[in-house]
Amino acid sequence: MMQSIEILQPDPQGVLAKNQTHWGIVLLHGFTADPGSVLPWGQALATAGATVYIPTLPGHGTTVSDLAQTRAGQWRQQVQQTVDNMLMQNYDHIAVAGLSLGGTLALDAAAHRMVDATFLVNPALTFKPVDQLGVALSPLFQRIIPTVGPLAGDIQKAGVVEEAYDRTPVPAVVELAKLFRTVRRQLTDIQSPVTLYCSTEDHIVPPTTAKLLRRRLGPNLLRIVRMDNSYHVATLDNDAPLIFQDSVHTLLKLSGGGRSGTA
Repeated sequence: MMQSIEILQPDPQGVLAKNQTHWGIVLLHGFTADPGSVLPWGQALATAGATVYIPTLPGHGTTVSDLAQTRAGQWRQQVQQTVDNMLMQNYDHIAVAGLSLGGTLALDAAAHRMVDATFLVNPALTFKPVDQLGVALSPLFQRIIPTVGPLAGDIQKAGVVEEAYDRTPVPAVVELAKLFRTVRRQLTDIQSPVTLYCSTEDHIVPPTTAKLLRRRLGPNLLRIVRMDNSYHVATLDNDAPLIFQDSVHTLLKLSGGGRSGTA
């Protein structure tokens, strides 16, 4: 299975670089998709002066059968190892960011590693009510029905396509449910600020994530930015410029002192 990491180098003329603050950012794509769904966001962050690591999550970017054999622990381990590698380098600050599943994994990393900021775009922590019964029964039926329809491509903007698998392996959905349970239990361990970019109309993820984060994150850690002109894959949708500009602005606001002074 491919587990590559694309590294976007910082523009030395970017606003973060001119502020003499070197951010290292781990940026994570969504379920069944690939780094292309977050690449424009990564490019915007690199243009601002951050070094951006975009890993291809295990089971992604290859075949549906690879994803069917992937376990939630592999996703978590890869992301945490990527953050560990960044923590050993000479960055002033570390951030984690992600779309959908990538947002879930960013929260998991923030609960276990010393990061300075977390950015989430429509992260998944629960399934839609209409899907919950199917998910609950999927361990019983996954050999009979090994795949279901695609989950990607929920984009309002005309003519934009998200590269992703055309089928969704049911065993991977079972792993997704395990990941959700694990991350929900760990939300109270997050100590750094979290920015949530939340679409008002999302056909993939239910609107319960914001409620969960409000209840379980520490006081004043969560900031919510509403997006009225995008569906689930907002990083490729009409509100993408809002995400790019706001995340850079937030990094600038957080750019005081070194990592030891902000974690």
